[in-house]
Amino acid sequence: PPFCGGNRHKIQQKIIKDKIKLPAFLSNEAHSLLKGLLQKDVSKRLGSGSRSSEEIKSHKWFKSVNWNKLEAREVRPSFVPDVAGKQCVANFEERWTSMPLLDSPASTPKKDDTTFSKFSYTGAPVQ
Repeated sequence: PPFCGGNRHKIQQKIIKDKIKLPAFLSNEAHSLLKGLLQKDVSKRLGSGSRSSEEIKSHKWFKSVNWNKLEAREVRPSFVPDVAGKQCVANFEERWTSMPLLDSPASTPKKDDTTFSKFSYTGAPVQ
């Protein structure tokens, strides 16, 4: 997967260079939508043209969506999870909730970096 790779630099290189591999069980419409949304060339990316979100909404994967009813909140979801509260993880597989939390924090900005001039805050290291 593109978002696995040991550290942020390796992950970034995968995102930039690797070709996306989509599961075979996805429909042709899903493949088309995902490839369009994940297009590396911004000018060719689905939704980046003058039609913007309308281009995405008119994609064949969304053919059964009634956007007017959805916007009016008149659409009932096909599945409503049973959630016991904000911290409830009952609907996640244990393999995801038992994983250790790892982070590879970004390096500290150089003193001559003026990208955010007049801002000097540096957060505490992640532990």
